[in-house]
Amino acid sequence: MHHRLATLLLAAACAATPHAQAQAPAPAAPPSAAVDAGKTSAPLPPQSSLSLSNIPSPAPAVDPSLPPLTLDQCVAMALDKNFDLRIQRHTTESSKDALEITKAEYDPTLRATIGKTYAETDYRPGTGGWNETTGNNIEVTAAAAQKIITGATLQLSTGVNRNSTARNTAYNGVYDSDLVFSVRQPVLKNFGAAVNRAAIDRAHLGISRANEDLRASVLVIIRSVESAYYNLAYYRAQLEVRRFSLDLSQRLLDENRARRAAGVATDLDVLQAEVGVANARNDLLVAEKSLHDAEDNLLALINPFEFAATIGPLAIDDIGAPDVSFDRSYKLALDNTPEYASAQYAIRQYEIDARLAKRNQLPTLEIGAALGIGAPDADTLRAYERALNGHNYNWGVDATFSLPWGRRAEKAAWRQAMNNLDREKIRLRQVDQNILVSVRTAVRAVQTSEEGVRITTLATQLSEKQYELQKGLFDAGKSTFRLVLDFVDDLNEARVRELQARLSLRNALADLARLEATSLARYNVRLDQ
Repeated sequence: MHHRLATLLLAAACAATPHAQAQAPAPAAPPSAAVDAGKTSAPLPPQSSLSLSNIPSPAPAVDPSLPPLTLDQCVAMALDKNFDLRIQRHTTESSKDALEITKAEYDPTLRATIGKTYAETDYRPGTGGWNETTGNNIEVTAAAAQKIITGATLQLSTGVNRNSTARNTAYNGVYDSDLVFSVRQPVLKNFGAAVNRAAIDRAHLGISRANEDLRASVLVIIRSVESAYYNLAYYRAQLEVRRFSLDLSQRLLDENRARRAAGVATDLDVLQAEVGVANARNDLLVAEKSLHDAEDNLLALINPFEFAATIGPLAIDDIGAPDVSFDRSYKLALDNTPEYASAQYAIRQYEIDARLAKRNQLPTLEIGAALGIGAPDADTLRAYERALNGHNYNWGVDATFSLPWGRRAEKAAWRQAMNNLDREKIRLRQVDQNILVSVRTAVRAVQTSEEGVRITTLATQLSEKQYELQKGLFDAGKSTFRLVLDFVDDLNEARVRELQARLSLRNALADLARLEATSLARYNVRLDQ
């Protein structure tokens, strides 16, 4: 039994690197149940207070022929297959399309129409009697319009009208052609480049917000993968502790049965040992269930719907001594946290809305101007030639003024825009405070967990020595078996608490990295902007 204990924890010390973990041999076969009463348990090698990598994975639960699964591989697989991230990417693409929609307002617009009218009229001339007149008109027009950044609309149009009832011209059945250029410009409401670029600028900021939301989703996914990976490492190590506890309880039972046969133990000692074995088996079942749940949680992130896949040995590196600083972490969080950047972009969007709403309180005043040339002829081409070379032209200007009575809608829209802007500024302060509190909490969690690892490691070493001493006294007939079982339970619980402390340290560091948004650089994640 003591040889088993030393061998098992010596293998733990050898698993400090991913390569060693992948190549770790299975635990040695248990020796015979008869234990030499004079033999003392070998002391366990000290464990690093800052790493889970020295805790062995239970060989029966992991196929050693499988390649090690690294955390970097898990993150890459999760980012490729995660459902939330795939949904968020669609939102980002939609924001890019929203920008194209706003830009399309300034694309040229082509328009063409063709129409025909027919009229038949009876009238009485001055000499009496009735005459019948028919009219047959065919009109074809084409135009190109362009809105420019000042808000003006430019239009160039041309048309040909074949009129078969032109009475006061030299032609009957003529082609009347024209070419017209017109401009319409708002000069109060909706005037200026800033107003007309507002939708485009807002859409650009929308893309930036969508990119920040994507970064936030990636950071959450990375954090979820880290948690699932570390939890699986913890439950594998916990399973090994429970198996060792069952093995030790079984050996103590076998030893008590042998001592009872020799007349130096009672039936009560054997019954206590049997209860210890039953409790150890129950703890092992619970540990196996927790291990399978942890495997499913990791597979759901990295390989959805493929729960039959087998996860190989985990490759957990040594994190070394954490070097945390509140000031450094808080600055990194403000500079890199997606929620804070998204709130800043939202404020800029609402500032645009406020400026636009203030401008839109002005009345509407539009000025238009048009210049056209045209000429009739019996032939279409000659009609255009006469229009371009002749002196037939026309021009016109107009102005349109509009002012809603009381301007209630415009004033309410401006107040609404200012309320939205103030709300987002308050929200930015709230995000800032949340980041401040979260960073303070995360830094304290790292410091506390680091100290917790140190304390639980010492507690484990103490429990090991106490168990060895009590077992030696029992072998010498100077202690009871009940006391030995108590020290076995204490040792197992000390090991579990040490595992939990190491897991807490890993999670605390991962939480801090998510707040700082340094996980992206840690896993070499590049996002398309």
